[in-house]
Amino acid sequence: MTIQAYQTLYESSIAYGMRKALQAEQSKAEMLMKIQNIQEESTDLEDEVDELRRRIDDMLKEETSDKQRAKDEHERDVNYITNEN
Repeated sequence: MTIQAYQTLYESSIAYGMRKALQAEQSKAEMLMKIQNIQEESTDLEDEVDELRRRIDDMLKEETSDKQRAKDEHERDVNYITNEN
């Protein structure tokens, strides 16, 4: 091979290496953005889960309170009717 052929081969390999390095950087940047988006989505979903759990707890407390109120009212009615008889 001549010096010119070696020089062309060298330049070609340098260009190939540079293209691959740029592709790797671009892939890395895209991956970092994707990771950030997934983390943000995960945080949003965790917040939504917390909100739904809070709402469930509130509903359960309200239901328990309503049941207790109904039970008390029923006992009051039963006592009233019993006393009337």
